[in-house]
Amino acid sequence: MGLPGLLHHHPGHRARQLRWVVPLGTLLLVAALATLAIQYRVSDQAVGTEFFRAHKTISHTGELLARGTIVGAVVLVLLVLALTAWAFHVTHRIVRPVHTIHRVLDALVAGDLGVRVELQPQDEFREVGDALNRLVDEFATTLGKVHALVDRIVAGNQELALVEELDRTMEFFRLQPRRTIREGDD
Repeated sequence: MGLPGLLHHHPGHRARQLRWVVPLGTLLLVAALATLAIQYRVSDQAVGTEFFRAHKTISHTGELLARGTIVGAVVLVLLVLALTAWAFHVTHRIVRPVHTIHRVLDALVAGDLGVRVELQPQDEFREVGDALNRLVDEFATTLGKVHALVDRIVAGNQELALVEELDRTMEFFRLQPRRTIREGDD
């Protein structure tokens, strides 16, 4: 992990972060440097027209202008870098819970109805995680009832072939022990 705490550890989500932040940081950097270049060029032209009036004062003014432009460029680059780091932090706060929810969904797709999502209390996606947990609880309850019915039918030898086929189909949804996936767990 390149920037601790800023870039997500999962390669796919880290790539998404980079796709969001790098173009923004680059655009801001180019805009800042272009602004400085234009400011320097315009100021340099003004200095050039005054050159014939007071050579020594203009020379000193040109040096001050060059130094001021360099200091301004350094400040702007630092500002853009700080803004880029902040953007990585913000996108990491978005990507981290999305990754957690994605992992839970992958487990559900594999038939694991014992999995639940747990996000930080202040997380923007907390409501999504809670809704997903309610959905899984309801689905697991319904499938439990279906399995109980199938077991009762099998015990009574009614329509055995159909019931066995239904039971094989429902085997995919057998409940697993409940486990929780937390942010940062992999």
